[in-house]
Amino acid sequence: MAPELDRCPEGERFAIYRATHKRLMREDATYPRRFSSYLTAVICLTIIPIAGWAVAVYLVFRQQEFQNQRIGDVLQAVA
Repeated sequence: MAPELDRCPEGERFAIYRATHKRLMREDATYPRRFSSYLTAVICLTIIPIAGWAVAVYLVFRQQEFQNQRIGDVLQAVA
C-alpha cells in the first residue's frame, strides 16, 4: 500500500485506501483508464493460459481420433 497510509491508524488503512481509490475513479481522468488497462491485462494473462490448455487438449483428442481412424482404415484394407 501507499507509504502515506503508515500515518493512519492500522485498522482504518484499508477503508481509507478504498475510499481514495473510489474518489480517484470518479474525479481523476487518467486513473480509471490506467486501472482499466491493468484489469484487462491481468484478465487476458489469466485467460490465455487456460484457453491454451483447452485448445491443446482439444487438439490431442482430435489428433488421436484421426490416427485411430487412419490406422483402422489401413488394418481393414489388409484384412
